[in-house]
Amino acid sequence: MPTLAAIFLSLLLIVANSVAQTHLPYAKADISERQAATHLLERFAFGSRPGEVDQVVGMGVDVWFEKQLSGNLSGSELDTRLSPFQSLGMSAREIVDTYPRYGIVRSQAYREGAISRDDSTMDKSELRKKIRAFAKEKGYRPHSKLTNELLAQKLIRAVYSENQLVEVLTDFWFNHFNVSIKDNQARAWVMSYERDAIRPHVLGRFRELLGATAKHPAMLFYLDNAQSTAPNKPLSKNAKRRTRIRRQAKENRGQMEMAAPSPKKRSKRGINENYARELLELHTLGVEGGYTQKDVVEVARAFTGWTVYQERFRKQMNRRPRAFVREGEFLFRAGAHDAEEKFILGRKFPAGGGIGEGERVLDIVAQHPSTARHLSYKLAVRFVSDNPPESLVERLTQTFLKTDGDIRTLIHTIAYSPEFWEAAKQRTKTKTPFELAVSALRALKADVKNPRPTLQWIARMGQPLYACQPPTGYPDYAEAWINAGTLLNRMNFGMSLASGRIRGVGVNLPTVKQRPQSESVNTVLEICATRLMPERDLSETLEQLAPIIQTQPTNTFKRKASKKQKDNAVAQMVGVVLGSPEFQRH
Repeated sequence: MPTLAAIFLSLLLIVANSVAQTHLPYAKADISERQAATHLLERFAFGSRPGEVDQVVGMGVDVWFEKQLSGNLSGSELDTRLSPFQSLGMSAREIVDTYPRYGIVRSQAYREGAISRDDSTMDKSELRKKIRAFAKEKGYRPHSKLTNELLAQKLIRAVYSENQLVEVLTDFWFNHFNVSIKDNQARAWVMSYERDAIRPHVLGRFRELLGATAKHPAMLFYLDNAQSTAPNKPLSKNAKRRTRIRRQAKENRGQMEMAAPSPKKRSKRGINENYARELLELHTLGVEGGYTQKDVVEVARAFTGWTVYQERFRKQMNRRPRAFVREGEFLFRAGAHDAEEKFILGRKFPAGGGIGEGERVLDIVAQHPSTARHLSYKLAVRFVSDNPPESLVERLTQTFLKTDGDIRTLIHTIAYSPEFWEAAKQRTKTKTPFELAVSALRALKADVKNPRPTLQWIARMGQPLYACQPPTGYPDYAEAWINAGTLLNRMNFGMSLASGRIRGVGVNLPTVKQRPQSESVNTVLEICATRLMPERDLSETLEQLAPIIQTQPTNTFKRKASKKQKDNAVAQMVGVVLGSPEFQRH
């Protein structure tokens, strides 16, 4: 039997190993704790605020990272800044009903007699005035206000949230499961899509995230699955009767129908493959994931009947409750589902599987090795390098498969990988326009009272938020963002922000202390650059920027120089730093 001393020694070794595994391995890459704190804030947050590196070092980089992984830090400042956004407190259905699109309000105004066919000849501004009055009477709010709140809340969260990792991952996963406000049907649902389908699951299991996006109206409309039905599905007697009634009513309306805005043409009945294709190609398996066109068709068949609840289904649901499954705004219609046998990714789906077929497809693709690799590669690109090492991708793939796609564990694996810390020495990742703007606002401890002008700058730099039309989302590699035109816009943004020319944003420029001797222009430039880009070797950057700021008089920072002169000079230097190639990287 082992002696008590041997048992005690074994316990000590276990504890020691456990402790060793809880420390981020930055020292092995010859990186200091302050440099490690900076790297964490650049990759798992949207950059550091003044003094934040000191705070992270003070609590310990491991503690900071674990707190970010928890995703439940409180923040009263964020709550205060988000409080004016009324749509954030509404249910998905309330948002859609409260902020209808202009075309929908106009059609309703025609139907209810608030405007008539005679109004179609009046001045457009007068017609819009009548429609706005009708909308106000109904309690509707402008749809543009919803869009403004959607964009503003994203910027405000990214700048002020203490849960920075949650914000970074929300941005990542929204882009992965992209929907666009350019799609008329999806637009009103995008606010609740990010809030309800993306944000709650960014540190959970991938399968939960996948299922939440698949059933949300924004995705169902955006990729057209809401209208996907079994091919040649015979119309019921009631449906035939309704069709005859609609046809007769249309004939009776005659010329009045022409005066009213024409409704959107109904899509052809049958299977729509859009969601099935993007589910396999983008959301899960990847382009080289091992599926065929036949699999796409079969997956599309499995998702027929997955649609969005509408009031017109209520009577049918009351008569035949077993033919429907409702979960919030998601609705499964058995009558629109292809109930025949299917073969998907080599597996047999017996006839009559109902809603369970779509769920089973999501189970299969969420656990598939191709999905594990596809997502591991994308995460490695986002957090480590545009060309991530194969060793890291393989390690993440195995982690994904062992943990059933636990995202929190995947992020943990990245942070504890040697590849992540080697990347800290290179800083080859290029910030997207959104990341650039947010990191600049955080670096200057900005007070964003009106987000709209900054959002316009982000769009001007090439990334209008929530407006990427292809389902691929915005790219995450340097070549997509850096060219002569975009670099000029980025530099102009930096100069405008630092000089106070972006309305609604107040910034805190670095303080230059008075000294008995005059402060040289180059010294002040170094102070500004060090504050905006802490713990970096800035010798090459300062050498490149020095000629740009030599236009400043050499005596600018003498004791007798005015405060306005000094502030203007510092603003110019800050703008130059924000527009520099070094600040574009993280």
